[in-house]
Amino acid sequence: MLGYMSVHAQQVQHPYAARISRILKQLPAGNQQQLDSCMMQIRSLGTAGLTEMALMLYAPGKGDTTRLQYALSGYAVYISATSREELRQSAMTAWSKALKLSTQSENKIFLIDQLQFFGDKRIVPVLKPYLLQPRFCDAAIRVLMHIGGSEALIAMEAALEKAQEGACEISLIKALGDLRYLAAENAIIKRAKSDNPVLRRTALFALANIVGGDTAPVLEAAAEKVGYGYDITGATAAYLLFVANLGHQWPTTPAMNAATNILRRCKGDSLEHVRIAALKIVADVLDYDANSTLMIAADSKDHEYSAAALSFAKRIMNAANAESWIQKAERVDAGKKAAIINMLADSKQRAAISLFTKALKDSDPQVRMAAINAAGQLQSIEMLSPLLVAMKTADTSKVKAIGDVLMTIRSSEVPGHIAVSMQHAPPSVQVMLLQLLAQKQAVGQERFIRLLLNSPDPVVVQAAKSTLTAIGL
Repeated sequence: MLGYMSVHAQQVQHPYAARISRILKQLPAGNQQQLDSCMMQIRSLGTAGLTEMALMLYAPGKGDTTRLQYALSGYAVYISATSREELRQSAMTAWSKALKLSTQSENKIFLIDQLQFFGDKRIVPVLKPYLLQPRFCDAAIRVLMHIGGSEALIAMEAALEKAQEGACEISLIKALGDLRYLAAENAIIKRAKSDNPVLRRTALFALANIVGGDTAPVLEAAAEKVGYGYDITGATAAYLLFVANLGHQWPTTPAMNAATNILRRCKGDSLEHVRIAALKIVADVLDYDANSTLMIAADSKDHEYSAAALSFAKRIMNAANAESWIQKAERVDAGKKAAIINMLADSKQRAAISLFTKALKDSDPQVRMAAINAAGQLQSIEMLSPLLVAMKTADTSKVKAIGDVLMTIRSSEVPGHIAVSMQHAPPSVQVMLLQLLAQKQAVGQERFIRLLLNSPDPVVVQAAKSTLTAIGL
């Protein structure tokens, strides 16, 4: 490739070809010092040499330009440092000339892409013509989005006004939406009524991000038209996104009104996910003050909706809210009581320990299991004795669950409580507790362990011997 480049360069009288060829032979660099040396050599080429270097990119299939692309990309990154303003200006001038002179689309795209590293508002006029060319608009838009600022935004807005239906129009709308450019709202609203579903979808989501003053009725009407269900344009999802973004603005009343309206309108299993999304918006907007709303939502017969309410409540839990849920747990059915216990435990509400302790004696097995798990999550020393008492009458699955919890509680008090409790426990429970003492290396409980050597149950006796051996006695 380098040999061909030299011959080619001589034929068209490229004055920098030989120097460029020597630089490329050193790439990729073997270490940072060599790389820095190559960057300095490229720097010494100046604007004219850099332009020539960019124009040496071959057409696809005409030669290997891997090293040349590596060199140009490396230099683009090199000059992106804050202290290299003069080099960036020179490079932008070189890139501008190369883009005008280059005839290969792939090479133009490569050069445009590199501008993301060092381009600034001065390159915006150079990129404007490419915003309406389908082959180059995506690359140009990426650079302008990276540059940001009023110049880039105005350029994209102006291009959108002239854009014909197609890829460039869609890319421009998406970019302006992602950048939340309010001045483009009206131009995008026009596209939101397009018969082209891809264009309409792009416009709806762009409007949802912009959150302009004229957007609400457009997006609400689009969602209502599809019955707040799914459609190819994503109208419902776009409206939900708009309302969520609206909730970040002050005042929050418009967002709350919109979310409440969605909850009122969306009934039935098929719209469950929409109701959950609206409920999340309410929770996000009201924050700790959403507790009463979430408590009502948790009563829903819709299991997923109720579970979502509990999940949202966990994120806004504080002492006052926890007390409300503790009281509520006493009034609901077993399934919801277990769910509330799980939620309070997940949010580490130690104020609920009395509820958990009482729940260990509940007649419903799922409530008892939730209480056992809660004790483990809170590492509750207060629940040691109640757990050991519950263990004496529990079934096999609960005995194992309590054993697992006792093993996870990190406290020096645990072995002593176990040792005393196991003296009056059923044989199967005694075996489990002896195994726990062995795992905890409870040397200090030797006396209590030896007492079980006198058990009439041979399995217990063997377990006691094994425990003594395990703790080195």
